[in-house]
Amino acid sequence: MTFGSLFSGIGGIDLGLERAGMTCKWQVEIDPFCRKVLAKHWPDVRRYEDVKRVGSETLEPVDVIAGGFPCQDVSVAGKKAGIKEGTRSGLWFEFHRIIRELRPRYVFVENVPGLLADGMGRVLSDLAEIGYDAEWQVLSAADVGAPHLRKRVFIIAYSTIQRLEGCRVAGETGDS
Repeated sequence: MTFGSLFSGIGGIDLGLERAGMTCKWQVEIDPFCRKVLAKHWPDVRRYEDVKRVGSETLEPVDVIAGGFPCQDVSVAGKKAGIKEGTRSGLWFEFHRIIRELRPRYVFVENVPGLLADGMGRVLSDLAEIGYDAEWQVLSAADVGAPHLRKRVFIIAYSTIQRLEGCRVAGETGDS
């Protein structure tokens, strides 16, 4: 399976997906220092700087789009502005646009638990609007052996349209 990475940071999600056997095709990260780290660890992967300037015309189709959009406006430590145009967490709308344009089989989203109170409904409804169903879980770093809590929300969404296209009605033969 292939994946593309939005809001890549230094590649934590990318590393996990790669270790799960997937191949990274592209990364989108605005921070110059983070792009240097990505270039060191993924020298052959195409990188883009601005999520607002990429889409179906620039990004290669992939099986999974993964990323953690900015959390500052949904974090309990932040201003609690929520997911709105003009906020950093409002970059979710770019994530959503890219999903809509590329139509991957799966979407993997990571964010802070504050998303549950200040934006989860928006994320889930935006995904449903474009034909994706989702499951989510809050996991702590301690749940996987780390010596600290650092809780995160993980959302896995899958295309209901592609799933339905692969199914046939019982008794249907496909013959005309």
